[in-house]
Amino acid sequence: MPHKTVMSAAVMTFAMHWLTLWATGEVLGCRIRHAKILVASITAGLIDAVIIVSLHFGYLPAYAAVPLAMLSIFPAVRMSFGPLPLSKFAIVSCHVLGISALAFGGASATAYLTGRRLIPTLLGLLGTIVATTEIGWGYVRRRFREWFLYVPIEIHFGDIQFQVNALIDTGNRLKDPLTGSPVILLEYNAAAKFLPEEVRRAFMAFDAGDLGLISELLANSAWLARFRVIPFASIGEGKGLLPGFRADEILISDGTRDFRAKNVVIGIHVSKFSRGGAFSALLHPDILAEAS
Repeated sequence: MPHKTVMSAAVMTFAMHWLTLWATGEVLGCRIRHAKILVASITAGLIDAVIIVSLHFGYLPAYAAVPLAMLSIFPAVRMSFGPLPLSKFAIVSCHVLGISALAFGGASATAYLTGRRLIPTLLGLLGTIVATTEIGWGYVRRRFREWFLYVPIEIHFGDIQFQVNALIDTGNRLKDPLTGSPVILLEYNAAAKFLPEEVRRAFMAFDAGDLGLISELLANSAWLARFRVIPFASIGEGKGLLPGFRADEILISDGTRDFRAKNVVIGIHVSKFSRGGAFSALLHPDILAEAS
């Protein structure tokens, strides 16, 4: 096998693994760490290189090459996204396999049309993956995020503790302007029954725009020290302010491990986040990164 052919195959397999792992993380909203994806891509690319060489020299029958190449994706997923519950691992792996199949088809078509030149083939690979990610983005997020990307969290305000389901929302970039702490958005209705009377009244006063009343309501309460005002901007609502309260800590469970995070602010939002009630909070993605 010519040295140039081996190098081209190695570059292609590495690029395909890196791009498909990255695209899967973007589509499913998984936490992405580029160093892990890099190591996983190199590992999967080396496995593919061994398969290609073995196939060329007759050590491996042709019918076994594709199944073995597919199996190389599983360790790559494990290395890229860490330990996952079996159902989540299966979903992520299927995504990687699907995007890989489309990417291979796009790269093969480009290679055929351009005389197997490396750069055009890589561009075909990249274009196919980008197009797949963009086209599938809305559908995948609607279908999977409510039952794949939400986790139970337990919120602690002193002696008050309660649990809600939270969506890991990659679009939530809110931070407390005073401390820089990440903000979890929480539906008011999910928290109201756990909050003291003065806090519920303070939220109503904030929602009515009577900011002066808030200090009166919380003047003799320990909750005054927890109170925060959080500026936000969104496409649907424009710019505005949210009331928030500093939590002592939150406990996050991803199905296999528990994480504790401190220095988190809970922003109270009047709107309902999920029509079906699958989740009632939006988790800032930085919290998971800091907790782990």
